[in-house]
Amino acid sequence: TLSPLSSWRLKFWFQPFRRIRFCNRLAPMLQMFGRGKKTDQPEWDQNFEPLIKLLLGKKGIKTKSASEIGKKKVDYFRGKDLKKFLLESGPLLKKKCQPALNAALPPNGDEPENDQDVDRIGDELIQRNFCYKAMYKPINPTKSDSGSDKKPVKKSWPDRLARTPNQKFDCEGFYVITYEGDAAMQHLFLALIIAGVLLACMFPVWPMWAKVGIWYLSVIFLSLYFGILILRMIIFTLFWIVGFDFWIFPNLNDEYCGFLDSFKPFYSWEKRADDAMMLLVRFGSLAITAVAVQQIAETTSLADVQDFVTSSYIDVIDWGVEKLTALPSSEKQMLPDLEELQKEDNETGEEGEILNVDDKKVSGEDDDDVADVADEAKDKKEL
Repeated sequence: TLSPLSSWRLKFWFQPFRRIRFCNRLAPMLQMFGRGKKTDQPEWDQNFEPLIKLLLGKKGIKTKSASEIGKKKVDYFRGKDLKKFLLESGPLLKKKCQPALNAALPPNGDEPENDQDVDRIGDELIQRNFCYKAMYKPINPTKSDSGSDKKPVKKSWPDRLARTPNQKFDCEGFYVITYEGDAAMQHLFLALIIAGVLLACMFPVWPMWAKVGIWYLSVIFLSLYFGILILRMIIFTLFWIVGFDFWIFPNLNDEYCGFLDSFKPFYSWEKRADDAMMLLVRFGSLAITAVAVQQIAETTSLADVQDFVTSSYIDVIDWGVEKLTALPSSEKQMLPDLEELQKEDNETGEEGEILNVDDKKVSGEDDDDVADVADEAKDKKEL
């Protein structure tokens, strides 16, 4: 008779499907620890890699983020933006991406001049796994999205995408970027994220100057952010009253924009096309605003407002510093304060002065009274 372990070994070696299933389960673990080669990562074509780097660079096409159904968040670009860039950047493509032009536009590798040339370059990027075609997929599809006679609603920049079966390049489509770039930079960013998380977890043991510095930076950042929000709202209200939509940093709170894209453009200007009712509302708002400004100007001056803001700002900073220095691990709790030492000294001095010279027991006045009473009693007895 064979032991269970020996029986399993015999089945493992003499049944090929068991070995294949075991290797398939082991491969992801080896990839996790860096011992196996990733099979899902595409091999970047050396001819087209400079082209995709140029497209995704600072002077390249615009990209945005979206959530792909069933997968993680992805970045994508529009086909019409790629078309515009390729047709307008011919000399730059000849200078930096000549191998890609030779492969996509044989035999001479000339500059792209029409839609057919753009389609060829787009197809090459898709075939070499630099990107793939996707379509807008809403969370709750309407009748127009589920295949009725009505045309589906098109979004300029959709927030949910799904891969399409047809992977032919089309200038009206959306294309998810699968190019990951240099792995060294990704490892560096990952190391920085891990180090940042560890530093945040070790905040209780930070030195006091670092804690106070973080508090000052947080207050400054929040002050700038809310200051910009209040300023842009005031300016928008003033221009809205006179019939214009004027925003400073219109993409500031756009969740689909990156950090730098949130500050582009600096402003947006659009004339409103309101009806008579909205014109009446605007004039009424103008009258209310004028009365409110007049009443505030009569009761409050700019100096009062400045003093209020300054004192409030200082109070907030002092409050945060006191909260940080009041922590159990802070140096302030470990060493006594000068005021505490003086208070303790005063309490000790008061306890020592309880029995002072004014007390009858200390001064002897009480003993003298007892002696006088005794002498008077003796004299009466003798009489």
